[in-house]
Amino acid sequence: MNVLLARAIERNGSAESNQTVARGGETLLGSVLKRKKWKRTGILWILMSAFTGVSPGQARVRGKHALVTGALTAGAATVLRVTPPAQAVNESAPVSPESLANAIESSLAQGRVDKARDALRQLLARDQLDPDILLRVGIQLAQHGFYAEAEQSFARCARENPDITEAPYNLALALFAQQKFPEALKALEGTPYKSEAEGAALLYLRGKIENALGKTKEAEHDLAEAFSKAPQEENYALDLGLFYLQQRTYRQADEIFERGARLNPASAFLALGLSLAQSLDGRFQECLKNLDHLLKLEPESSSGYLLRAYALYRLGRMDEAEKAADRGLGNPNPTPYLYYLHADLLLSLQSRDFNRIVDELAIASRGIPKCSFCDLARSVAHERMGNNPAAIADLESAVETTPDFAEAWKRLSGLYKVAGRGDDAARALDTFQKIETHKESGETETLRNLFIQMLTGSNAPAP
Repeated sequence: MNVLLARAIERNGSAESNQTVARGGETLLGSVLKRKKWKRTGILWILMSAFTGVSPGQARVRGKHALVTGALTAGAATVLRVTPPAQAVNESAPVSPESLANAIESSLAQGRVDKARDALRQLLARDQLDPDILLRVGIQLAQHGFYAEAEQSFARCARENPDITEAPYNLALALFAQQKFPEALKALEGTPYKSEAEGAALLYLRGKIENALGKTKEAEHDLAEAFSKAPQEENYALDLGLFYLQQRTYRQADEIFERGARLNPASAFLALGLSLAQSLDGRFQECLKNLDHLLKLEPESSSGYLLRAYALYRLGRMDEAEKAADRGLGNPNPTPYLYYLHADLLLSLQSRDFNRIVDELAIASRGIPKCSFCDLARSVAHERMGNNPAAIADLESAVETTPDFAEAWKRLSGLYKVAGRGDDAARALDTFQKIETHKESGETETLRNLFIQMLTGSNAPAP
């Protein structure tokens, strides 16, 4: 059974992404005036997205500025409200920098992008701007996804206030969001810091940028150093653990996630990372134990049930795997991957409920782009229904989408032969035999790819 665990759940535009925050890199968000940590308003399993980066973290306010060590999402961010709230500009009064900042905020809130950009141009044309205003405006722009404009505000602040840590830090994040990785790394050069916590935050961000640049050795050093300085910081554990998952050093990932989870027992992020590391290392019983904890924290997490169903399948507990997948489907707006997995498990259990199987695969196909695994499962259902022409069409679609899909070519050869299409059967069999066999099992590799992409929020194949 080839379980489809190969596409990124960052496409999960479902309730999970509505009620939680995608990890997007570091948040460019913070509070200029509040002197306290901000709390997460949600949990989501896509641990990194817009910036390729991190989970929603904690903003620590230092002085009048917020040094942000958390994460911004691809579409929605958890933020501390910048106070005071934006007020409409009094057209009859002189336009002050504060009024222009308020105009930017209110225009963004109303979706009036051109007006916000015009107010930004006016603001940046002024002399002697308060760094609080520049940070606040940059944060608002970044929150709404206008990273290039946020870059302008942060760059101005960094240029005029070289002693403020938050300015180059947030500038690096805005550049990171635009995938300007060399520029982001340069922005951090010589950044001052006044405490060990700020130093750790800078190491952490630098490590993430180095990882994006493929500087593996440097990235590991800086991420590990940041974690060693502040192991209680959830993000530091998450990203170092993720780094080791990407490097396929699952035991090291396990150790980092386990230590982070001990210090953050309410973190569903770390519970998922730990469960994933154990699953990829073949320790499915331990994975299931940690998933019990994860699902207590987030009982409606379809991703948690997806991993649980897979672990049970690998242990040969097919009935329990089907029940776990079915339970996940009972939650609001489940991920499309659960529809696929449940349908595939029903086929493995020789279910005759073909209508449900075909319907679930249709839902999965709508939510998963170019789902060749869905085509393969659908072909099995159609063949069992006695509809060989439809089964052949399904497999032809699968190999068109994924030309090196060995199992699809093998099944297609057999169906061509039954249909009396000898030449096509021979060609399909020859293609199957030429496809390189990978060392890792299909299920393990596809599981790894799915969750690595889910953790990074990336559309690119996992390394």
